[in-house]
Amino acid sequence: MLFKAAIVIVLVLILLSLATAMFSMLKGNQDSTRTVKALTLRIALSIGLLIFIMIGYSLGLISPHALI
Repeated sequence: MLFKAAIVIVLVLILLSLATAMFSMLKGNQDSTRTVKALTLRIALSIGLLIFIMIGYSLGLISPHALI
């Protein structure tokens, strides 16, 4: 259960990073480093989450549902 909660928290962080980048772009400032940093963080979180899920699956902490 704790593993699944960590996955949800990281997903929320990914969405927050995406929203930050969007608002930074819509604001129209010439300072694009904030947008780039937010999108870089989103990519890093997404890759980290993918690795985290693969490790959890290989350790048996999560399992796929059977489609019947």
